[in-house]
Amino acid sequence: MEALLCEKLGDPVVPITSPASPITLAKTHPIPSLTSPTSVRVRVHATSLNYANYLQILGKYQEKPPLPFIPGSDYSGVVEAVGEAVSRFKVGDRVCSVAGLGSFAEFIVDDEKDLQTMTPIPSRVWRGMLEYYY
Repeated sequence: MEALLCEKLGDPVVPITSPASPITLAKTHPIPSLTSPTSVRVRVHATSLNYANYLQILGKYQEKPPLPFIPGSDYSGVVEAVGEAVSRFKVGDRVCSVAGLGSFAEFIVDDEKDLQTMTPIPSRVWRGMLEYYY
């Protein structure tokens, strides 16, 4: 799988093509395995970039993961695999979560208790929201 990998601490604003960049694009990073009977593997469709991610890559966040690590926290996606004790989700379900690390990748593994179901928003609600805000 592809993943953004932080291999050294530094300024994440440095272009990824520069040797000074702390971030590299790993094209063949291993797909994470299910780590427990309640694990769920999710194909990440969207993730956020926030100040905590920036601080982690700089090495200035209160939690300092060992190098190398895959940054990224908030994400949404589709369930790809479930552990044998998972009861709330099945393959194909749309979910979202906040992880400590790892969402800047094609796949992430999280525990069932940390995932939330994404409920589709009817189009009429979207239209009403757009009319209200614009």
